[in-house]
Amino acid sequence: MNTRAESETEPPDRDPADGGPTGGSDRRFDGPWLAAIAATVGAWTVLYAVDWALLTPATPVGPVVAFAHSYLLAPLATATILLDALSLAERRVADLGVFKWIYALAALPAPPVAALYYAHREWLKPDDTTLLGEP
Repeated sequence: MNTRAESETEPPDRDPADGGPTGGSDRRFDGPWLAAIAATVGAWTVLYAVDWALLTPATPVGPVVAFAHSYLLAPLATATILLDALSLAERRVADLGVFKWIYALAALPAPPVAALYYAHREWLKPDDTTLLGEP
């Protein structure tokens, strides 16, 4: 199992308009799943806080909020973590190995574990600066 990601290098003569080394369209390490993870974990946190602080199971809204954060948002957060990790591995950017399953299982009861996943993902960021685009 790799501890650091190995990146595929591009030829330096690619045109930036075609997504070359200085083009913004080849930011393969970033992906659409980061926004989905952030939105899902944020919504779960808000609903969990509302459920914990304001609602009781006897109220009509209590079970709805509990169902939303437990049975809708927690599995959605787990799925987005897995999809992000699998998309990075498929593009050969970073391979989290067995850790993607550990983060996914830990995210089922507590989706804020996604913050640890993100930190691990950033640690595995390839050293190839052309992969990430110019700052």
